[in-house]
Amino acid sequence: MDNKKEIGYLDSFAANLSTIGEVINSLYLNLNKASYPQEEIDEIVLAMDESVTNAVQETIKKYADVEDNKNRRDITIRYLITEDEFDATIIDHGNGLDLFNILSIVPDKNSNKYIEQINNYATESEKQKLTVRINGQPIPLRGIGAGLKIILKFMDLISIDLIDKNTILSRSVTSSTDGTIFNLRRKRRY
Repeated sequence: MDNKKEIGYLDSFAANLSTIGEVINSLYLNLNKASYPQEEIDEIVLAMDESVTNAVQETIKKYADVEDNKNRRDITIRYLITEDEFDATIIDHGNGLDLFNILSIVPDKNSNKYIEQINNYATESEKQKLTVRINGQPIPLRGIGAGLKIILKFMDLISIDLIDKNTILSRSVTSSTDGTIFNLRRKRRY
């Protein structure tokens, strides 16, 4: 692939599980077309699969009670493959990832209450793993947080911006949060 050649992708989809397969299939074909080695393709596809799956699930959860399909929001997916870099953005309309809450419950190894924090964290994590309620209905969650760890493993830079009905881009989850802009970037490794 010469330096000027780029493969770009941009599309919007309804939040349903078939979206994931369509996007990943296209990505896989485009990474092959760009002559990326298989190991790199596998890593990028795994990170994108997790990202798109999260976007679909969060949007479905938010609009689970909306019976009128025209009021449901789409998911937008964009990626650019160049000889040197992979860059992608996924925009969903779920409730947003509450990073500040996640960070506030992670044990601080410099604290004199570190062991107590670990015990509390493990106990609370187990409770959260079992169920969460959406509109009063329990929804089982298994392995929550593991997806973000996978994405971080295979990407160089990740930025998460929350879409807020009042401030457009917000630093925290609020009652006005209307989705997430998730950007992934990775320099070619192999």
